[in-house]
Amino acid sequence: MNILKKTLQNQLFKAATLNSVSILVRLISGFISSKAIAYFIGPSGMALMGNLRNFTSTLENIGILGLQNGIVQNSAKNQESNEQLNHWVTSLFCFFFILSLALSLLVFLGNGFFGKQIFGSSSNYYFILNFIAFVIPFQVLHLFFVAILNGFSEYKKVTYISIFSYVVGLLISLYLMWKYGINGALISISVLSIFQFLFSGYYFGQHFSLRLILQNRKIDFRSINHLLPLGLMTLFSAVVGPIIYIFIRNLISKESSLDAAGHYEAMQRISGFYMMFVTTLITFYFLPELTKAKSLNDERKLTFAFYKGIISIFGIGLVVIYFLRHFVIQVLLTKEFELVSDLFLWQLLGDFFKALSLILGIRFYAKKIMKGYFVTEIISFIILFFSSYFLIPKLGSEGAVMAYAITYLIYFIVLLIYFRKLIYVKKS
Repeated sequence: MNILKKTLQNQLFKAATLNSVSILVRLISGFISSKAIAYFIGPSGMALMGNLRNFTSTLENIGILGLQNGIVQNSAKNQESNEQLNHWVTSLFCFFFILSLALSLLVFLGNGFFGKQIFGSSSNYYFILNFIAFVIPFQVLHLFFVAILNGFSEYKKVTYISIFSYVVGLLISLYLMWKYGINGALISISVLSIFQFLFSGYYFGQHFSLRLILQNRKIDFRSINHLLPLGLMTLFSAVVGPIIYIFIRNLISKESSLDAAGHYEAMQRISGFYMMFVTTLITFYFLPELTKAKSLNDERKLTFAFYKGIISIFGIGLVVIYFLRHFVIQVLLTKEFELVSDLFLWQLLGDFFKALSLILGIRFYAKKIMKGYFVTEIISFIILFFSSYFLIPKLGSEGAVMAYAITYLIYFIVLLIYFRKLIYVKKS
């Protein structure tokens, strides 16, 4: 009984349980959302939503400069020093607010240019970008608030914010899709940001006075400079990745059809559901453990524990998903998406190699290996871009998932070569 009681009171156990609840809510809301999008707006609408989500994701990451992890670490480190922490937080708040306003102005003035990249010739959707421009500061500050709360180990509050976002986001999108179709679906992406800001801002305000923050008129750039190295790593992938995926959908639309791009986006959404389990485990457990690992042997044990335990189960799961692909489409989507079944084989192969790569790639963050990170990421993005460029005109959306599988196969091989000392043990 004592062991059980101690386990239930353990901070890590509580955080892990809360995280599991958050994932469950995210899965359920994701399932319902996918079904609703498929029913109300179809493949073409799903393609446009995918482009808009990638665009807003890029803006958010530019707005916060990929500094979330650095903010978490720094707020945790300076938690006991109130004066230093207040100075740092007020300075960052002011900096992110000004940067996000500049991004808002850029999107508003560049409405036509950005609209063409996201919606193509469908100019009647360009007005959506005015909504996006308006909510950028809300979303950037929301991300800042959550990073601070994470640094304070406020796991319960962060989980509440996460669950609130999924539930409210689902309700907003369902109502707007039902009422206004594709226009409502696209608008719902921006409306949620305001509610997220209010909710996370409420918890943030329990630690910091908003009045004192707003009175601050100076930005101490020294408080930001030391965060930039890790931020650049996050920012690079968070900006380049979505841009390439917008390019891929637009190329599918051009060479095949907007519906085909929607089939590709539907496959990405399905992939996101099961990949969530692997990425969450990597972030929640393996990243902190690798950061704490003192020797190459400790890192090796963690890496092979992942391959033996997680990958074996994940691989079996992918095989089951492949044979149940028609059922999965029926449950998550509609008959309009039946052609998505042709994309499963290459997508699942790509996801398998991506999962194999994650435990190696996360070492770049754990050990702050910047040069290796940028070299390998640039290689993977170049392969994805050019393989998509050559395969999509010949094979349509199937060419896109084939390019994805090729990219992660090569990326995994590159990581094996780079971390060969970790993987291969010399026999004495």
